[in-house]
Amino acid sequence: MGDKKKEKITTRLLIVMIISLVGSFVLFFSGHYMIGFAVGGVFMILATFLGQWSSNKNRDYVYRNIHNNNNKW
Repeated sequence: MGDKKKEKITTRLLIVMIISLVGSFVLFFSGHYMIGFAVGGVFMILATFLGQWSSNKNRDYVYRNIHNNNNKW
């Protein structure tokens, strides 16, 4: 996947997360509790997915750098 495509996906995912968080609060305070709860659940699922993905990506990056640096010695 190209860098521009990854940036587009990440930007769109963050926009959806922000909209779902704001939408959840607006729906909750306007009295639509169940719909607000469902939209908040979508936000939590997206946030968990993004957090786990970036954690795995960073863990892989650190492992590869340590492994590659140890082979030079």
